[in-house]
Amino acid sequence: MIVYHGTTDRRAEQICEVGFLPKKPSRRVWFAKSQNYARGRAKVKARRARARPVVLTCDVQLDQFRAKLGPRRVFANGAVIAIDGPVPVTVLRSHPSLEHPSSPEELAAWVNERLGVKPYKGVSPRHPGVQRLSRWVVNRAAALPRGRARISPNELLEMACRWLPEYFDGVEIDRDSLQTHHTMKTIDVETDLDQAQADPREVEALECLLDPKPRRRVRGLSLMAQADVPDLFDWCVMFLEDESAEVRLAALRTMVRCQDGDPEVILPFAGSQDRRVRAAAIAALAKHSDDDRPRWFERGLKDPAGCVRVQTAALLSELDPTEHRSIFELALYDPNPEIERVARKLTAGKGFSKPRW
Repeated sequence: MIVYHGTTDRRAEQICEVGFLPKKPSRRVWFAKSQNYARGRAKVKARRARARPVVLTCDVQLDQFRAKLGPRRVFANGAVIAIDGPVPVTVLRSHPSLEHPSSPEELAAWVNERLGVKPYKGVSPRHPGVQRLSRWVVNRAAALPRGRARISPNELLEMACRWLPEYFDGVEIDRDSLQTHHTMKTIDVETDLDQAQADPREVEALECLLDPKPRRRVRGLSLMAQADVPDLFDWCVMFLEDESAEVRLAALRTMVRCQDGDPEVILPFAGSQDRRVRAAAIAALAKHSDDDRPRWFERGLKDPAGCVRVQTAALLSELDPTEHRSIFELALYDPNPEIERVARKLTAGKGFSKPRW
């Protein structure tokens, strides 16, 4: 199955070297069936890390991962896939144009990282084998066109084993992850420990999300939000195409509680004829849009349905009343007393006059 992973350029470089490794606070590796969704998530991550967004194309065989990790550690629903465990570099079908190591110093560090040893215990940049490996990399880059000059990690490892036999003698290397067996075992143990220490609400949530009853899946999303899982938005996206309208609505409503999200995924729901869906979508867009945030607040507060205006007004605390005066005036003059009360509290002492009827 061809899927996509949105990330940053710096993280993509690491992935191209050692594969996808679950990192705290998330213990899962996420993929999207839609390249557009992966691109949106990459932009969010890049903005947060002040980096360049990158989308990696991968071929992930879910049955193989279920057989290796267990069926409950591979979760696929809707447009999103979550794998609770390491994913090898061999799933990559595309990668950004990244420079591979070429100098003796870079190559020595790369080999020592593969072996899992400290630099002072590993191979030296002055080793004849490292010097020979460096000449081979440089000569290949000079002799071949740019597209063909790139050396795969497996190919580089093969040449390192040939010219540094004493360092690889008796060491088994996993060709998928490009790590020694010892290193991979350590990763597996850490993942299992993380699983054991998981929030009990998250454990129950996973059970609920697998349940055929819609009300149980709704509870699963609620528990995920209560546990404040770092991948909450991705879990919500997973259930936007659920067969149950109540589950889809719960996913939209839960998005408002996410720390970050991709507005493009929410946009199709903002014009729904169902006022509950429209209310949840506009509130989520008001929360997660950047440049368009004021526009969604205004749209929500002008909606004829009271529930849409109430859910939008609940997020007014995220705006500056001085900077967005017209939006707060909409809320202050709303006929719904709950909306007026929220706006009055947020504008107290900031030069807003009392509404007159």
